Amino acid sequence: MNSKKFPFADSPDTACFTCRHVLEDNKPILYVSHDEDGCWQFLCGENHAEDDAIIVSLAKILSIDESMEALAELDYGEYAEAEDETSDWNIGYVNK
Repeated sequence: MNSKKFPFADSPDTACFTCRHVLEDNKPILYVSHDEDGCWQFLCGENHAEDDAIIVSLAKILSIDESMEALAELDYGEYAEAEDETSDWNIGYVNK
C-alpha cells in the first residue's frame, strides 16, 4: 500500500469538476481553480458546454495527472493556468 500522504487538505474522495476533454480525450489539465465555495475545478482550458462537465474525486484527478499535487495549496478564490503542458503555472484570483 502507498504510504505517501495525500497532498490536498481535502479528502481524496472530495468531489471536483473536470471536463470530458481531460477524461475522454486525454487533454492536459491547463486550468485549476479552488473556488470561494471550496469547489475544485481541473479543466483543459478550452471552452466548455454544460454537458462537458464531469464530477470526479480528487484522487481520480491525481491518478490522471500526478503533477496536480503541486497545486494542492491553492487557497480559496485562487486559480492556476498554463499555456501548455511545459509552461509554468500562473496563479491569480478568480473574479467575483
